[in-house]
Amino acid sequence: MGMLKLTQEGTRKLEKELQYLKKRKKEFRNSPEKGFIMSRIEEIENILSSSVTWPAVREAGDFVEVGSTITIEETVYKERYTYTIVHPYEADPRDNMISLHSPIATAAIGKTVNAFICIQVPAGENLTYNIIDIQNC
Repeated sequence: MGMLKLTQEGTRKLEKELQYLKKRKKEFRNSPEKGFIMSRIEEIENILSSSVTWPAVREAGDFVEVGSTITIEETVYKERYTYTIVHPYEADPRDNMISLHSPIATAAIGKTVNAFICIQVPAGENLTYNIIDIQNC
């Protein structure tokens, strides 16, 4: 696993879950759930040991990468959307945190401001967006 970039909130959530699971693992000593808890503890420890936490301060970026907060504008209706591209462990579309594997992130990674990205939706249409802002750590 390569070096992961996690938000401060994502790092905090994983650390909190790890503490909770370690505290409760004695309760599950003779339970069938023990295997799950032990593997989840190991998974979180691996994630945290191979990750860096982004600083809270963001600056204008030259190109989209994991950790970027991008603002895109739909080319037909001119609606704007802002997303932060994160590792799948942190993805939460309700908070506009999208996985680097999502269609929008996949299309945007490596692009610059004023670049157009095209996303094909299941109905077969193509949605086109213009990247109007990039903020990186």
